Amino acid sequence: MVLEGQELISFLKKQIDLENMIVEEGKKSVKGVENVLVRELIRGIALDSMKHANMLEAMVALISGAKVFLTEKESERIGGQIKRHIELEKQAIETYSTLLEHIKDERTRLLVDYILKDERRHHELLRKIDKIIVEAETLREEDLWEMVWKYSVFHGAPGG
Repeated sequence: MVLEGQELISFLKKQIDLENMIVEEGKKSVKGVENVLVRELIRGIALDSMKHANMLEAMVALISGAKVFLTEKESERIGGQIKRHIELEKQAIETYSTLLEHIKDERTRLLVDYILKDERRHHELLRKIDKIIVEAETLREEDLWEMVWKYSVFHGAPGG
């Protein structure tokens, strides 16, 4: 079964609701819990669910025909921020990789390894966002004028 269009949007919206319920349950379940380890691990999972809901919202917007093109100004601003974020993620990957080499406690290693894998996914996703969305979807003024000229009724007409 292939989901497309409104069917896919409907499915994604149900998933958004589910992820938001997970967030709320996570918050409720740790309210008043003094055990820092349990409380913060469950809060971390709830934050992941919040992230999932955000990504699903982005998918709904994309499928619904949200604006794809970025202006040059938007692209410069967000492109620079993404490049900085990529560098910070790279630094985090290096730090956690080094840390992992020096930890003996298996419980701590499990959590550091989980964070490291997350950082690697973040790094790769940011690189793809920069390349596929920010760079590829930036509408530069010269591109706009080229399109206007190329598809102009008077294109190629004498004196046009």
